[in-house]
Order: sequence, then C-alpha cells, then structure tokens
Amino acid sequence: MSVISSRTTSIASILKCPGTRAKIAGAQNRVNFKLPKNLKNLLTNYETGSERKVYDDLICILKNAKIKDDELIQLLVEVRQSISLLGPTHKTFIEALLSISWMNRCQEATTAYKEFLEDLVCVHIYHCKLVLDKLVSQFKPSSDDAEEWRNNGPRKEEIQPLDHIHDVIHKFLMIVPMSCTLLLQSLSTRYPYFKINTHSHEIYFYSLLRILDYAPQLRSEILSLIINRLIILDVNAPRSEIENYRENEMDNDEDDAVFHIDSINETDDKTKEFNNSPEHPLAHSLDVCMEMLFGYIYNVCHPDNKLDMEAVKKLYLELLPVFESIILPTYASHHVQFIIFYICSFKITVLEAFLNWLWLKVSNPNVAPVIRQSAVAYIASLVARANFIPINLITRILQEMSNWAHSYISAQDSLECANSDVRVHTVFYSVCQALFYIVAFRHKDLVDTKKNLLLLQALNFTKIVTCRLNPLKVCLPVVVQHFAAVTRTYQLAYCYSVIEHNSRSNLPVLQTSNRFTTWLDTFFPFDPYVLQKSGLRISNLYLKYQGSINVDTTTLMERKEENDEDDYMEVSFSHHHDTQNSHIDKFSYSTSPGFIHS
Repeated sequence: MSVISSRTTSIASILKCPGTRAKIAGAQNRVNFKLPKNLKNLLTNYETGSERKVYDDLICILKNAKIKDDELIQLLVEVRQSISLLGPTHKTFIEALLSISWMNRCQEATTAYKEFLEDLVCVHIYHCKLVLDKLVSQFKPSSDDAEEWRNNGPRKEEIQPLDHIHDVIHKFLMIVPMSCTLLLQSLSTRYPYFKINTHSHEIYFYSLLRILDYAPQLRSEILSLIINRLIILDVNAPRSEIENYRENEMDNDEDDAVFHIDSINETDDKTKEFNNSPEHPLAHSLDVCMEMLFGYIYNVCHPDNKLDMEAVKKLYLELLPVFESIILPTYASHHVQFIIFYICSFKITVLEAFLNWLWLKVSNPNVAPVIRQSAVAYIASLVARANFIPINLITRILQEMSNWAHSYISAQDSLECANSDVRVHTVFYSVCQALFYIVAFRHKDLVDTKKNLLLLQALNFTKIVTCRLNPLKVCLPVVVQHFAAVTRTYQLAYCYSVIEHNSRSNLPVLQTSNRFTTWLDTFFPFDPYVLQKSGLRISNLYLKYQGSINVDTTTLMERKEENDEDDYMEVSFSHHHDTQNSHIDKFSYSTSPGFIHS
C-alpha cells in the first residue's frame, strides 16, 4: 500500500468513527500536570525576581490541569515542605492551590489536602480569611439543575463534600483564635441572594445549622444572621401576594387541565403533581428554611424527644436579643416572628417571660413609641392566637393593660388642657386596641366562668371608651365593631352611642401627597401562617376565631365573603384610596384580624 493510500484509509477511518475528532481536539487542549523539580527553589527564586515565567506557568497549570490523586498528594508533600515560604507574596499561588477540586477524591488525597490547609493557616495566619472564604463558597449546589432535598437533608453524594468542609472549619476554630470572627464575616458576605433558587438556600442554611453542632459558641451570631436573611425573604413575599400567586397558578392549572382531561389518570405521579398547590418562589424558599429552623429549635429543646428546660431557657435567651434587634422593629414581616411563637409553646414559663418582657417595653416611656406600639401588637396577637396560653394569664394581661390605660386617662384628665394631637397618644391607643382585640377574640374563654365575667366587669371599659381621648374613634373599625358587640352582649360597656357620634365626624387621618394613613396604622404579627410545609408545626398551636357575636355592621361595608373559616386581617397595608370608606375596604375577606363576619 502506498503512503498516500494508507493516509487516505487512515483519514477515512477517523471520519467514520463519530466523536473521534472531538476526542483528539480535547486531548490537544488538555493541560497535563507536571510537578516542578524543586518547588522550594522555584518559590525562593520568584521572591528574588528570577524564574517568574516558570512560576506563572505553574499557577496556570494548577488552575487548568486535571490533576490526578497521586499527583495531588505528591504536590502537597512538596508544598508542605516549603510551607514557611508561602507568605503574602505567594497569595496568587495559594489561590491556585485553593482552586483545585479536592472534596471528591480518595481518602488519602483529601486527608493530605486538609493537612495542607491546617499547616498553611497555622504558619501564615494571613491566609486564614482567604481559605475560609473559599471553604464557605463551597456551600452551594453541585450543579445548577440539582433538585431540592426531599427530607430536609443532603443526598448521599452531597454528604461527603460537606463533611470535608466542616471538618476543616471545625479544626480552624480550634487552632486559630481569630477564625471565629473571620468565619462569621465570610458566612455573612457569601449568604445567597434572596432571589436565588431554593436549593441554594437550603444547602447554605443546612450548612449554617451544621456549624452550630460543633461551634455552639457562635449560635447567637449565626441565628442573628439567619433571621436577618429570613426577614428579607419574608418582607418580599407578603401573605396577600402568596395567596394571589396560588390562586392564579391554580386557575392556570385548571385551564390547562381542560386540554388534558383524558390523561389525568395516566399515572399516580401526574395526579399527585396536579393536586399539589403551587407556591410563590420566595415563599417556597422561606418555607423550606423555616421548616429547617423549626426542626433545629425542636431538636435543641427536645434531646431524645424529651423537653430539656435548661436548653429551652438558653435558646430563648439567645433568641430574645435577635427578636429585639431584628424582628420587633420590622413592620412588614409575616412568618419569621413565629419562631418566638413556636419556642413559647414549649413551656408556659417561657411564654409568660416573653409577655412580661414585651409589657416592660410597652410601659417604659424611655422606649421609642414605635417599638412600644409594636410590642403591644405582639402581646395582643400572641394572646389571641396561642391556644396554649392559660386563661389566668390572659386575665392578668388584661388587668395590666386596663390599669395602665386608666392611669393614662387619669393623668390626661388632671391636665387643664390635654394635647388633642392623636400622634402624642399612639401608645395609649395601641394599648386600648389590644384590650379591645383580646376581649373580642377570646370572649368565649373570658366569660366561661362567673369569676372571669366579674373580672371583665371590674376592668371598667365604660370609662375607657367614654374618655375624652376617644379610643373608639382611632382604633381599627373592625376591632371596634366586634368589641362593641361583645361588651353589649355581656353588659360590659355600651359603645354604640360613641361609635355613632364618631361616625358623624371624620376619622383622624394624615393626608400625604397621594394616600390616606390612619394614625393608628398597626398590624397583628401572628395573623394566619400560610406557608405550607413549615405551617404544619404551627397549625396545632394556633387558634382560629371560634365564635361569633351579632355584630352591628351598619357602619361597615357589605362583605362578599360570608362563610370563610378564618377571615383575618393583614393590616400592614398602604391606604391608597381616597374615598371616605377606603379604610373599611381593607377589612373584607383576607384582611380582618381573625374575625368571622356574619
């Protein structure tokens, strides 16, 4: 065979084999790793200014070459022998070493890499931040299309890489004193953006909770970071938006189902998928993270499934400053505050301590009024919604509030000319509204015995509703209406004459450029929890409105919905209508404070 024919045959055979050309091209582009003959001399010469090209070529190879396990082990042996030379000058070389994939290698290679990292930060503390940043950045999905976890925990193939990372971080925390501060900085700066996919959130969230297992000294700081980021998710996924999203998605699914009605029963999986309620993307991420956090709180407080009161107390005291600094001042949160609701359900003493703490905020004149108002809202909503609160605690709270309100009224009556500006008395109006709300919501429990009914009569609601500060005029109309109905039924006070008088005058509002705002713009933080997965932990602790009093709704607008289970209110809305009854529109279905309208 001639040379030409042999070449033709060879080329033809190559062309006949699909993919061969691609393999050849890939082999040509592949960078082969070759260990330098003397790494120590190379590092030294680079510092003196010679062999810079060889040094730069080595860094390029480390970043792009596919290094085998045995090659990596040999390289790390050489690096560890020269570890004293790897100061700030060789930061680029260290970055190249940190870019090497090492978590899915053989045990000998991963062990060698861990030992290299430990030696590096022990000898050169300067590189500790760089190493921690690289480790924390590995708390992410293995691929962009990775599926979410089904059991609130990593899959088998994800456990080993995460274990390796946590082993190194744990060792750093033990051998490097300043690593705690550096780790917290890295965890904060590399927290996933709130709009990123749910799987990225759950891996990072799982990793944060995993750190708490071996670094309990960081629990307060990490819980603060977690709650801070959950709040961001929460305020960007309002309750009304979640429900509207579900309704729209379900409507779309029903429209699509018309064209696929013959194939609905083809498989059980399709039927199950069709019946599942759609979820708002941000709400879904929040739901997954809240479920993991609830699980962590339960496991900490119930080791071996038995309540450990010391663990509950310790965790509560760590969560309280986080609640004070992050949750309490946040106006538009909807779900994150249920963390404190959940832990209060473990023991009545914790619930009582939390309510006392809130009341101290309310009754302290040195606290900012907006914080005092928020604390009142938490008291009212928690007492109304928690089915684990005893009746004697409810009556004690009502007594505290009424005594404070009466003292405030007496102080104003003693003045020759009381300030009529509603803004000056916002805390007073908030306390009155809390009183009205609790009585209206829990009236069945409060009048269950003659003793409790006599206690309610002793609160002297008549003086509160007829005082010159006129709280019935400022409090939310739907609360006023239900309170008036209850007090008339049980002859505790008669509010309708005051309400009718107030209806003849305008409500106290502040008109800005394009909206009306009631002075007592408030919210009930424990309105219904609408997240699906984590909501299962709350549903058994949560009280829906369980009884109705004939409410005089002549001053309220007619409602379209009459038979809903729990017609609740999200009061953290913007008042944007300019009609006289715009503030009443907001108290129709899905916007009332837990009351059923008849």
